[in-house]
Amino acid sequence: MIFNLKATPRKTVKKSDLHNLRAEGLIPAVLYGPQMESIAVSISKSEFTQMYKKSFAEVSFWDIELNGKQYHTILKDKQMHPVSRDMLHLDFMTVSAEAIIEVEVPITVTGEPIGVKEGGMMEIVQRHIKIACKANEIPEDLTLDVSNLKMGDSLHIRDLKQGNWQVKEHGDVTLVTIHTPKAEEKTQTAAAPTAEEQTTSESEK
Repeated sequence: MIFNLKATPRKTVKKSDLHNLRAEGLIPAVLYGPQMESIAVSISKSEFTQMYKKSFAEVSFWDIELNGKQYHTILKDKQMHPVSRDMLHLDFMTVSAEAIIEVEVPITVTGEPIGVKEGGMMEIVQRHIKIACKANEIPEDLTLDVSNLKMGDSLHIRDLKQGNWQVKEHGDVTLVTIHTPKAEEKTQTAAAPTAEEQTTSESEK
């Protein structure tokens, strides 16, 4: 998915300049890349926030227009306020179609496991995976079919389909597992004795 944003040049020197900028509904940001000097810019907070909420489901690119020039970028880093969760600063890195970059790709789980149909519970342990590939060959997501999983079964990174990318995480990392239901709380704690049974037991001592 590609999002289009407009940026304006930014000249901030003091901390108060950044505070005033954010008060005006702007987010301080920087554009940088392998063949360019870093450019300090400002981005509309409302526009970015609206687009950012839509960017979680798949890999996203940001086409940023600055002074009539277009920059094809990815959001490389972000700083958020620990309480309000407002964006404090954004780092956009320019990429070319042939550039090898590292990105996190979402994992889409499909199918209903056999183990779940039999009463088990499915736990999705990890929803994204880090890969490296050309910018123009990044998959929108990686599909993981869990239909054949029985109780106690798991799927790992090594079970994902292969493609024109290099996985940057260990193949043994668990992605999905099917848990066996607890045996009715161990048959209600091994059928806890009644008060009468406790009394009888104590009198026999």
